[in-house]
Amino acid sequence: MAPPVAKNTANGMMTSGLVKAKTLPRRAYVTFLAGDGDYWKGVVALAKGLRKAKSIYPLVVAMLPDVPMDHRQKLLSQGCIIREIEPLYPPENQTQFAMAYYVINYSKLRIWEVTNHSFFLFFLKKD
Repeated sequence: MAPPVAKNTANGMMTSGLVKAKTLPRRAYVTFLAGDGDYWKGVVALAKGLRKAKSIYPLVVAMLPDVPMDHRQKLLSQGCIIREIEPLYPPENQTQFAMAYYVINYSKLRIWEVTNHSFFLFFLKKD
């Protein structure tokens, strides 16, 4: 069983139980989440694994707006830092080769727009 989540707040937001300082570190693990499927469970497993490994860096979850609020609450309760990102759609004149159903894949590029961290340790895939 993974260690319990420590409840911390910094700058009015819930931070990871992995953070020991009063401010967020400049480095973070990051993963991506979209939709209302069961992928949030993989993020929970990832957060627990990082806690068990005694990681000193937080887990940032870059997510699309379609992630339900109850999934977000579960991730917050596990100490994840949530950053909502806007979907990235292909240009309308390019849909012959860039199909709209690739929006999730295109949107992962927005992870680089997440601020407050100067360096991401890894893009962690949870499935």
